[in-house]
Amino acid sequence: MVNPRLRAWPFFVAALGLLAGFIAVYIFFVRTYAGQVVDERAFNGAYSQHDAVATFSEHFLDVVPVIAFGAGIVLTLAIGIATRRWRQLIAGLVVAGVACVLAELSKYVFLSRPETGATDPFGNSFPSGHTTVAAAAAFAVFLVTAPRWRPVAALAGGAFAVLTGILALVSQWHRPSDVVAGLILVAICGCLGTGILAMLGLPAARQPSASLGWLWWITAIAAAVSLVAFVLIYASVADHGRHLEIAYVGGVSAVLAVGAGFTAAGTRLFRTVA
Repeated sequence: MVNPRLRAWPFFVAALGLLAGFIAVYIFFVRTYAGQVVDERAFNGAYSQHDAVATFSEHFLDVVPVIAFGAGIVLTLAIGIATRRWRQLIAGLVVAGVACVLAELSKYVFLSRPETGATDPFGNSFPSGHTTVAAAAAFAVFLVTAPRWRPVAALAGGAFAVLTGILALVSQWHRPSDVVAGLILVAICGCLGTGILAMLGLPAARQPSASLGWLWWITAIAAAVSLVAFVLIYASVADHGRHLEIAYVGGVSAVLAVGAGFTAAGTRLFRTVA
């Protein structure tokens, strides 16, 4: 019995929605005064936690590229070759590479951060390269993994990407919007790459992978915390020095909400990918 072909349109629709989200995050948090204030307070609020975790977080971030490029590529190759999932292997590596290149081009060439007076002059850091690298490596492993084990790969990879993003905020390497943008960028590339695979005739899985529905509870709770913090900070946007710790908690919660949400949605969207 021949497997039905994988449908391409859900992945392209998801990519368009994610692109709109990426643009919206950039326009508000990077291009506007109010958005810069909200983002910067979360960035400054991390300073109160800095001494306690700086050593661990900075050491971890230092090895993220090694883990992602080294262990990530080796694991992707090992799984892809062992399971003979050649198209998924090539697509995973290409998607990861394209996402990482686009992150750097976006940060240093395509996008800019205007001086609105909300913060001190600071070069554009949108999106986070470390988060993009971690999420890209996680996606490559996720895509070559057999459907039966894909939820496990999603949990492990999602946790790695979220931890990288949160520690980038804790170490004051990036603002929350930078981290969220890195996650969105990888999701866009992943959906486009998989949509192209579907157009090329990739079959649907005979046994779809299980979904991780319980992650939506974590997403909802973290999103609620982040929303409350956002409303409070936005309401006091004229006072730069207030509620820094609240903004910091809101930023961490936003990263967790997006990471957990993408992990849950990804396992659902990709559950029929062979």
